[in-house]
Amino acid sequence: MAATKFIHIADLHLGKRQYNNEERYRDYFRAFKWILDLAIREEVDFILIAGDMFDNRKVGPAVLTEVFYLIQNFKNESQEKLNRKIPLICIEGNHDNPIYSKRSWMTFLADLDLIILLSGDFDKNKRTIIFEPYDYGKHRGGMIQIKDFKIYGLPFYGSSTRYLFEPIINAINKDNSVFNILMMHFGIEGEDTSKPGIEYTENFKKLHEKVDYLALGHFHKNYARPKEDCWIFNPGSLEITNIKEVFEYFNNDAKRGVYVVETLGNKLQWRFLECDNGDSNPHQIPNRRFFTIGKIDISSTNTFEESMESILNSLHNYSVPSKDSDMTYNPSDLNCPVIFFNIEGEINYPRLEINIHQIRKEIMEKFSILEVRIFSPYLISSLDEIRITDKEKTIEEIENEVFRALVGTNPHFENIQNEVVQLMKTLKAGMLDRQPNYSALKEMIKDWCLQKAKIFDIPSIPTETVAVLEDDKAFLDEQEYDDEFDGDLDDYILDVEDKSKEGD
Repeated sequence: MAATKFIHIADLHLGKRQYNNEERYRDYFRAFKWILDLAIREEVDFILIAGDMFDNRKVGPAVLTEVFYLIQNFKNESQEKLNRKIPLICIEGNHDNPIYSKRSWMTFLADLDLIILLSGDFDKNKRTIIFEPYDYGKHRGGMIQIKDFKIYGLPFYGSSTRYLFEPIINAINKDNSVFNILMMHFGIEGEDTSKPGIEYTENFKKLHEKVDYLALGHFHKNYARPKEDCWIFNPGSLEITNIKEVFEYFNNDAKRGVYVVETLGNKLQWRFLECDNGDSNPHQIPNRRFFTIGKIDISSTNTFEESMESILNSLHNYSVPSKDSDMTYNPSDLNCPVIFFNIEGEINYPRLEINIHQIRKEIMEKFSILEVRIFSPYLISSLDEIRITDKEKTIEEIENEVFRALVGTNPHFENIQNEVVQLMKTLKAGMLDRQPNYSALKEMIKDWCLQKAKIFDIPSIPTETVAVLEDDKAFLDEQEYDDEFDGDLDDYILDVEDKSKEGD
């Protein structure tokens, strides 16, 4: 086999404007640009992007323009320096495109020949997958071969992913003269305790019979499994996307970065490049610096002004650079930090007088930082004893807890709790769309219920019967819904869609 090298990244989240801060918006593009430069330096044959290139499927013109020129310039530079263009091989993640939608901005980039978008065809009735060879004219396909690698790709399928393993095994041929790469967007259960994942079942393990390298995205932390004979790889996100990832990093619970993989005879060897905290280590990927101070105790202060002075003095003692010091940073400098700290203690005045907005304003005026995030979960007052004891959580963590609590009330869902939670999150995202595709959501629910027929003791329905039932608008006993809506469910959906288009 000829020597081949590639880069595996995921979860770029381009377009994210964390803290509504322009420089944080730029940081995600900076990280991607560094990877593209690395690809040219390493003279790789291709780049894998395993989902969530964008932060939101509703991509604004500015974001799309930035991505367009970034990739186009990369292609031109690789052509100039290497006498060839390095292809970007991508799949769609849950942030790029909702399930069952036919087009996205990723397909638009593929039509412009900026990326190669892989998407195997899944027949939900026959439970089969076909990986059509990539058509460079139509810019569509499920498999592409580059040198001694065959690369297969599937978009995000949420909780239904577990049912794809057997069809994938049947669809991929094993040829010892090439390496098989499979790109998918899901997390493995247990790798991120705050998110539902896919269990490492026997069917999952059997994928290794056909797949040499499973390139994953979705969870924002790095892992390679199994430890004895790695074939499953998740690099993590290229930048921090929420507060949970900040504390995981400082607690050494999570790394993020990129895999550089190359052939060594008939084997693969890889190395992992980690993201830096700032831009100080030339061997790591430059990221925005995050600085966690911990807790600032303002006990026994008698006024808000005294508390403010105590906080500012503490920041000086923690060596947070002030604007009049020699360590003044330009906001575009990745070493210009985002700082985090908690206010705690028992104060001798009403807690409601604590003005977090005013504290932030004073800190931003006096210190050379990009952003400050202030929390007060353990701050109490000797006068009113207002107390908030819950740990700071992300919106996603709170949402997961609420959904899990709701699902936990129904014993039927005991063994598939994660899948039901994922279904609820997908439905919520679809319903919050400006123009929800109710028909597609209905089809998704039908498909999900059919997959769970054995669990809920629903009689198995032959494929031919399913097709007839769908044609007759009677699939999965819609009459129960018709009674509730006083009419046919499809009429109700069409009526809602019409009203949505009218702007009602």
